[in-house]
Amino acid sequence: MIRYQNIFHSLKKSLVKGGACLFLLSALLIHSPSNALALYIQIDGIADIKSNFSEGCSSIKDITSQAERQKIDVILFADYARNSLEFGVKPFEKLFKDIVQGPSVLDRGAGGYLAEIKENDRQFERTLLIPGVETIPFYFWTGSNYNKNLTAHNWDKHLLVFGMDSSQDLEQLPLPNSNFSKKYTHELLNDFIIIGFIFMLTVGAVYKGYFRKITVPVMIFFAMLTLNNHPFQSSPYDPYHGDQGIKPYQNLIDYANTKGALVFWNHMETTSGINQKGDTVLETLPYPNDLLTTHDYTGFQAVGDTPLRQIEPGQEWDQVLMEYLDGKRERPVWGFGGNDYLCENQNGDRLGSVRTIFLVRERNNDTVLDAMKSGRMYAVRQMDANRLSLDEFEVEDQNAGNEVTLGQELVATDFPTLNLKLRSVQGGNKTAQIQIIRNGALVKEETVSLPYEMTWRDVGVDKKSPVYYRVKAQVSPQDYLVSNPIFVKFTDPAPVDVASTPAPSSPPPPVQIAPKPVIAPAAPQPIAPQVASLSGASSPTLPTVAVPTPTQPKATPAPVSPPAISKPAPVKMAQKQPALKQKPEKLSPGKSLRVMMDGVEFKKGPGTVFPNITKLRKDQEVTFVRRTNIKFNNKNWLVVKFRNRTGYVWEGMVQWSQPAENKG
Repeated sequence: MIRYQNIFHSLKKSLVKGGACLFLLSALLIHSPSNALALYIQIDGIADIKSNFSEGCSSIKDITSQAERQKIDVILFADYARNSLEFGVKPFEKLFKDIVQGPSVLDRGAGGYLAEIKENDRQFERTLLIPGVETIPFYFWTGSNYNKNLTAHNWDKHLLVFGMDSSQDLEQLPLPNSNFSKKYTHELLNDFIIIGFIFMLTVGAVYKGYFRKITVPVMIFFAMLTLNNHPFQSSPYDPYHGDQGIKPYQNLIDYANTKGALVFWNHMETTSGINQKGDTVLETLPYPNDLLTTHDYTGFQAVGDTPLRQIEPGQEWDQVLMEYLDGKRERPVWGFGGNDYLCENQNGDRLGSVRTIFLVRERNNDTVLDAMKSGRMYAVRQMDANRLSLDEFEVEDQNAGNEVTLGQELVATDFPTLNLKLRSVQGGNKTAQIQIIRNGALVKEETVSLPYEMTWRDVGVDKKSPVYYRVKAQVSPQDYLVSNPIFVKFTDPAPVDVASTPAPSSPPPPVQIAPKPVIAPAAPQPIAPQVASLSGASSPTLPTVAVPTPTQPKATPAPVSPPAISKPAPVKMAQKQPALKQKPEKLSPGKSLRVMMDGVEFKKGPGTVFPNITKLRKDQEVTFVRRTNIKFNNKNWLVVKFRNRTGYVWEGMVQWSQPAENKG
C-alpha cells in the first residue's frame, strides 16, 4: 500500500510541475511570439549547498523546507565527497599516519546520500533536488612537524561535480585517501612488483635459514613496504611528492566527463590563502589561472558572496572564451552562482544570497542539468528578495529575422542587434550600471533606472571574425548579476539555393520581344489595288499615277522605285508591346501578391536554408511588406505577410494581383 501511495505522490508532483510549465510556456508564447526567451521559463536555483552529510548544519529535509518557503525552485547539493587530511611517516606513510577527518558523503555512504536526496525530491512538490559533491582532488605537504612548519597546500582547491547519480561512480572518484580502485594499477604496478619481488627473496632467505637475525627484519620491512605501495590506490597522485601541477585536477575532470557528469571550478579566489584545520596549517592561493590551464570542464563559479576578479572584462573568463572562438577549445566555459552554504547566519551564510537562474522548457532535473551544460543560465548576488532579473538578453539578425539567447550561437549576415530587458523582481526605485562586453572588451556602458529596456545595433563589430556578447548589471557590490555569453558567427549573404523550390513552369520566364522595324519591301502588300489580269507583259512600265497597275513578271523584275502610296494602317501592330514585358510597379507595403503555383514555400528566412512556416497554394494572396537585398536569378526574396504571419517568399513565385494596365 505504501508503494502505491509513493507512486501516486510522484505522479501528482510530475503533473503539477508539468501543468505549471505548460501554462507558463503558453502564456509566454502568446505574449512574446518573436522572443527567443519565450521558449523558456526562468526558475531560481541555489548551488553548492551542504547538508549534515558533510559540514552543513541542517538536514536535507530542513534545507528543502526553507527553500520552498523562499520560493526557490532548485537546490544543487554539494556535500564534500571526501573530507580527509592525512600525514604519514615515510616510508610507511600509508600505514602509519595522522588523520584529520570530517564527515563526508563517502564516509557516511554514497548510496544513502543519493537515496535521501531522491526521497526528499519525491516528497516536496515545488523544489527540485539535484545531488552533487564538492571534491578535493589533491593536496601536498611541505615542512615538517619537527620544524613546526608542516603545511598542506591546495587543500581548498575544489571542483564541483553534478549529475553523477551512481553511488559506484562516486566511490571511484580519483581523490586522495579514498576507496580502493583498480583504475590506476597499470601506473603503480611497477613499484609494487619490484618491492614485492625483493620481499619474496627475503621470504626465501628466511625459509632457508640464511642469516635470520638479518633476513627476518628485512623481510618484515619489505612486507610492510609492499603493503604501503599496493597498486589499488584511489588516485595516482599522493601528497608526498610535491606539487603535481594541474594533472590531478585534469584527471578528475576527465573522469567526470566519462561518466556524463558536469564539472565546475569552485571559489577560485579565497579571501585569505592561509587557513587552519585542527592544528594543521592550510595554504591555498587564488587559482583563477587554472581556468586557462585545464580543459573540458563545464564552467566555474562566476558569482559568490564576494566579487570575483576573473569575470571582469579581459580577465581569465574572457581569455578562455577567446580560446574557444579561436578554435583552441572544443566548447565554451559557463559561469554559475555558488551559494557556498553551510549554516544559516553563521560566517555570513544565508540561503539564497547567491542564485543561478536557469532557462528551461520544463521543470525537472534533466532540463536543469541541460541548462547548466548548455549555458542557459545567469548568476545573481542579492541583498534581499528584490533581486535583479534579466528578463531578456538576445542577439538578433534583423536582416534574416533570427535571434538567440544565453549560451546559444547566431549565424548572422548583418550587424547584430542586442535586445535587453532588466528589472528588479519586486519593483521599486533602483539604478543599475549595465556593461556589455564583446570579446573581452567593454563596448557599451550605461547607468539606467529600472525597469530598463534596450535595443542596440552593434555596427562597430568586425564581421570577419566571430564574436560573443555577455552582460553584467550592478546595483551595488552585493546586488548584481552576470550573464553567460551569446556567440555570433558571420556569413556573407550567399546565393540562395532554391533546389527545393518548384521550378517556375507557368508562366514561362519573361522573354523580351524587340519591335520589328518597318521595311517597305518586307511589309505586307496593300490590299487596295488588285488587277484581274497581269500576264503578257515582258517589260512592265509603271505609269505615274497614285495607284500602280503592275503586270505579272515572268522573271524577276528589275528594281523599281516604290510607288507613292499612303502607309497602310495595319503596320501599327508592329509597335504593340507584348503583355509579358510589363514594367514592374512601384513597390509599396500593403499591396497584394498572388501565388502562381501550388507548393510555394513560405519561409522563416530569405533562402532554402531556413525552415518552412507553411506551403502556399496557387492563387492564394500574400501582403507585400518589403523587398530584401538577397537575390536569386536576378529576383529578390520578399518579406510578406500571410494570415498575420510574417515570412519570406521568392519573387519568381508570385505576381502582383492587379498589374498596371498598358496604355497604347
